Amino acid sequence: MATKDQVVWPAHSLQVGNRRYVIGDGAMATYLHQRGVPIRVSAEALNLSDPALVEEVHRAYVQAGSTMIQTNTFAANRRSLARHGLGNRVREVNQTAVAIARKAAGQAASVYGTIAPVEGGNRYGSALLNEERQQLQAFYEEQVEALAAAGIDGWILETFPDLEELLMAVEVVTTHSNLPIVANLSPEEIGVTRDGVGLAEAFTALRAAGVHVTGINCRLGPYGILRSFEQLQPLADISGQYAAMPNGGMLHQTDDGALSYTGDEENFADIMLRMANLGVTWLGGCCGTTPAHIRTLVLRLKTSTDGSATTTAQHGHGAGRPWRVVNRDDKPAVGEILPPTPQSLVERVQQKTTIVVELDPPKTLNCDKFLEGARALRDAGCDLITMADNSLGSVRVSNMALAGMLQQEGIEPLVHVTCRDRNLIGQQSHLMGLSVMGVRHILLITGDPSRYGDLPGASSVYDVSSIDLTKMVRRLNDGVGFSGKALTRPAKFVIGTAFNPHVRNFDKAIERLKRKVAAGADYVMTQPVYDAAMMERIATATLHLGVPVFIGIMPLTSLRNAEFLHYQVPGMTIPEPVLQQMREASPESAQEVGLAIARDLCDEACQYFNGLYLVTPFLKYDMTVSLTKYIRANTAAAVRSL
Repeated sequence: MATKDQVVWPAHSLQVGNRRYVIGDGAMATYLHQRGVPIRVSAEALNLSDPALVEEVHRAYVQAGSTMIQTNTFAANRRSLARHGLGNRVREVNQTAVAIARKAAGQAASVYGTIAPVEGGNRYGSALLNEERQQLQAFYEEQVEALAAAGIDGWILETFPDLEELLMAVEVVTTHSNLPIVANLSPEEIGVTRDGVGLAEAFTALRAAGVHVTGINCRLGPYGILRSFEQLQPLADISGQYAAMPNGGMLHQTDDGALSYTGDEENFADIMLRMANLGVTWLGGCCGTTPAHIRTLVLRLKTSTDGSATTTAQHGHGAGRPWRVVNRDDKPAVGEILPPTPQSLVERVQQKTTIVVELDPPKTLNCDKFLEGARALRDAGCDLITMADNSLGSVRVSNMALAGMLQQEGIEPLVHVTCRDRNLIGQQSHLMGLSVMGVRHILLITGDPSRYGDLPGASSVYDVSSIDLTKMVRRLNDGVGFSGKALTRPAKFVIGTAFNPHVRNFDKAIERLKRKVAAGADYVMTQPVYDAAMMERIATATLHLGVPVFIGIMPLTSLRNAEFLHYQVPGMTIPEPVLQQMREASPESAQEVGLAIARDLCDEACQYFNGLYLVTPFLKYDMTVSLTKYIRANTAAAVRSL
């Protein structure tokens, strides 16, 4: 058994001149469909119901020149087979597939066990949840154990758009087998996986995990995979062997409504030979390819004089270029003069007490009071105005629109973005819109379910969690969209995350906060806190996180307000002593009592935090203006006393 750092050749390969190639097979399912198998029939189920037909397909590829064939087990996992009533026959389906392939291969080809992504998992380029990861691992383990016991020669892990899931599958395989592994990513965009990892980095990670041959298959088609390998030139700089197994072309619908693939066998072979010239030595096909594609490829290789393919097309586009997706530094052109960039919230809070004030967007189309409050808060000394995203599920004026209005007033906005209201298409579009507007500061939150709001029948989307969204926005800052598509230039978001300390298990909440910071959060904003002891506890628990914390403070306006927050608002807790103070206040003095409580809380907060997050109740901006002035006066006095 060769190690991952040694060249791996199966028992059968094609020697052409001084070069050696492994010739894979082509499609199984699409070729079966071309031969009359209905499109909704499971190709893997045919291992049991029509083994002779499966063997016939394998044999056709061997006769065409394949030196390695893959078992008919692409979707032979429990979840996929269950859709066809075969969920309890995973072992039988996989082991029968190996026996069929072994019989067809005879002494002419090696048999590699095929494993592909399990359908129905988390497919948005975001991190796999723990529960889902455990479930997927179980599916992979069951299939791997069955294939390994059946006596394969190696492994083909193929059509994985996300590096994370492919690495998980590799881990399962290496745990149960020491056979060679070919791992094929299937990006949706050239140069980068769907979870935002550049191919060079991804290949390196796969090699480190125990993969012997790294490659690309399926979606991009011959030209897209060719361009991917051209961008990776020179391949000698990235150790290991490489595989290319593209679709026959790009899938399209013909005039008569049939599904077909662009290109033909000659064009396919031509592009494959150009990849061979780049150093790719494992060559085969995927969807839409047939034995004719493989036969043409083999004949073209054999007619080359020394194994270095010659083609009728020009080649070498991009040869010698280092791999890259975007200019991550977004550097200006030579001689270009850019205006100075204002300090970010994170930079400011490291130097001085920084105040962020929340103003609720109005529920009507009259924004006059909102703008009056924003101007008054700016003049009082607040650093940024932040706006919730339909808080409590109640419909309000778009905070994106209000952010634009604030910018016209010379006020820097901080925009909340919830996971609740937009699917991933709308979410990325929204964030791209904020970016082109020049909005830098955002707060990513889960969002209260729609049932709490004034449209309780509205759908709550929640395509991803706030942790997932944080990772995805971090990718936007790398110039990569949610799908993995390059965005030409990176976004420049300063990413905030929310923290609710009012939970039964505080330590568990801190662990979740750690994950948010690890996902890419630059700062933390807490729910309003009404307990000085809790402030100290938060400060101690978050000290090691390495990001600033803005402690939430919201003045109470009345006893009814205090009780509503305490009993009705998710994630809010008012200590009994504070509730008692509000009970003892007369209706006429309640607002001033609430303001006095808030001033005391600000004094406590300034002992532990440089960042204060003041929440304006009911657009009563005079209250947060008063608190802002109070904080500024106290911090100025403290500086004078030094």
